[in-house]
Amino acid sequence: MANPTGLQNGSMPTTVSNLRSKLRTSGIPTGNSAFARSIHDFTRVVLGVKAAKSDLPPAPPQSQLLTFKTPSNEASASSVILARFRSYLSEHNVADLEVGGRIKCIPIVCRQFFVQDMAHFNVQHVSFAWDQSPDSPFNAWFASMILKHWTFAKNTGLLYKYAISPNDNTAAHGQKVLFRWIHGRQADLRQLTQNVNWRQHRRCMCHYPRFETDLWLEL
Repeated sequence: MANPTGLQNGSMPTTVSNLRSKLRTSGIPTGNSAFARSIHDFTRVVLGVKAAKSDLPPAPPQSQLLTFKTPSNEASASSVILARFRSYLSEHNVADLEVGGRIKCIPIVCRQFFVQDMAHFNVQHVSFAWDQSPDSPFNAWFASMILKHWTFAKNTGLLYKYAISPNDNTAAHGQKVLFRWIHGRQADLRQLTQNVNWRQHRRCMCHYPRFETDLWLEL
């Protein structure tokens, strides 16, 4: 399996152009693949984002991030919540559940059980730390928990509308696809911040008399 230097250990290139260059030669499923789209859509559902263009939830407060300690693999792999989810699915008609995602396939209730799982680790604010690297301790662990629940959803047939290729469906691909998604959302947030700052600057400039504005522009 391809494992390019720029993506080893989940580390990501620092610019979008470098990222795209690395990914073209990495063998990682493209963003348009069914595998990647299923992960993107599932992530948005468990984060409580109802539409592709909706705002992402804010990052957890620093008080949560500063006290976070990566749980053990054994604790993270606990299937207690997923066993409850399996029981829930056996008692309900899946076809009657409210669904989300771009192709309206993923039950919204997935978020409920994900939030319950997070509560076991005292994680009350269910979101990525957008100002940290994708492979920071918190983001890497949080991503692994999303992929744990995504795998459950896939194995129980909840992602049946996504024609996922068996060649794409590996744990390493899942991690890198999700890290790439985080990286992309961070770029979106930076661009949004720049746009907001520019609009605020323009509004401030409108308060200057015209001759002062013209003089300022000549400096």
